[in-house]
Amino acid sequence: MKAPNSQDKKFSGQEILRDLIPLNSLTESSYKEIISSLTIEDISAGCHLFSEEDRDTRSIYLLDGVVNFIDSSGKVTGTISAGTDPARSPLANQQPRLVTARAITKSVIACIDSTLLDVLLTLDQSAEGKAKQGTRASENWITQMLQSEALIKLPPPDIQRLLLKLESVNVKAGDVIIRQGDEGDYFYIIREGKCAVTRLASGEGWDIPLAELCPGDCFGEEALVSEVKRNATISMVTDGTLMRLSKKNFVALLKKNRVHYVNYELATAAVKQGGIWLDVRLADEFSRHSIDNSINVPLFMVRDRAHGLDPEKKYIICCDTGRRSAAAAFLLSQRGLEVCVLEGGMNNSIPTDLPGITTETPDAANTKPDKGTTATSGTRKPAENNKNTAGYMAKLKTLQKERDAAKEENRAIRSQLAELQKEMSALQASMVGYMSKSMQLDAAFQDDKQARAALSDLINKLAD
Repeated sequence: MKAPNSQDKKFSGQEILRDLIPLNSLTESSYKEIISSLTIEDISAGCHLFSEEDRDTRSIYLLDGVVNFIDSSGKVTGTISAGTDPARSPLANQQPRLVTARAITKSVIACIDSTLLDVLLTLDQSAEGKAKQGTRASENWITQMLQSEALIKLPPPDIQRLLLKLESVNVKAGDVIIRQGDEGDYFYIIREGKCAVTRLASGEGWDIPLAELCPGDCFGEEALVSEVKRNATISMVTDGTLMRLSKKNFVALLKKNRVHYVNYELATAAVKQGGIWLDVRLADEFSRHSIDNSINVPLFMVRDRAHGLDPEKKYIICCDTGRRSAAAAFLLSQRGLEVCVLEGGMNNSIPTDLPGITTETPDAANTKPDKGTTATSGTRKPAENNKNTAGYMAKLKTLQKERDAAKEENRAIRSQLAELQKEMSALQASMVGYMSKSMQLDAAFQDDKQARAALSDLINKLAD
């Protein structure tokens, strides 16, 4: 690209964009896709395009104007003008930014999502990608895929590795892709066509429609994360093409990025620093055995209640074995929450004799030995059971007394609070009256001051 004869050359359309690096190496379909997501911005002279240390994941091209690069000491380290050969490449494209870019003149820039550009380059430059470019029917499936919850925070290098591992499958309308109750084997992305999500009505024998999926939508991850059976059936509504990722590659590329495990010691340390135990078992399980100060959000409710969790807190997710915890961690991390999983689950990681574990009060009758058997050292005798039961009852009565005393104290505090509120209201009324009188006195003072000044002027005039 030749340098222009004048610095006043203006942005003149698609021919400049097609000559940018590496847009000039994209296939026509990939170029159209990147252009559909590109934004053009006007920058006033003196404004910053970006600052040193910024992480913006954008590739920025200078289409018109002049820009200076400035280091941390404020020194200008370089200048670039639109229309020159260096302007064909994105400006100081390292992340985080190594310099600050400031417009010297009124300028025009083009901004492109760096991740999307990397993905399209990977597809175009891989043998598999080249073979598929000519048959791509849905131009925006990659853009939609990158915005899905499963992939939105995946680093660009991992997205590239994922694309290279994907295999294409042609499907027909009516084909069942995954069936409720089957083992999880693949993670799917819809490239072309539509899918229906259904679930078998319990005991009824017919399917309940749940949703319809379109190009770019992903499915099948939950069974791979939690290692449980498929919880729904997904079948093709139209002919199409699916991209699928094997369970092994899914775990390596996606699950490990989303699910982080910690042992009990690290988990308790995180809680001491403000973290929160999040128990994803059912409410009945939680009521029988739980960690003190933990909150309960059953796995099936995680999606609906994720918005109610504090994004500033770290959540340590627990369940009996860790499987449900892994699925919950995957879902919550997609939504931007900081989470980790108790390694091995509560059954294997938490010593039962440690404080901070709440268990259901045992039933003495359940600890009696069967008839015809002899109580061993591992089985309490009836007398011991009765003694323990009496102890539990005594503790229960003590707790009830403490609860009643706390209620009484709470009533007294509320009564005192009501009296204080009355006094506060009276003080506020007095304050309003005082302020009104003060304003009246101030107005009278000002009037008197003005009258004195007028009288003084009149006296002076008479004296003259």
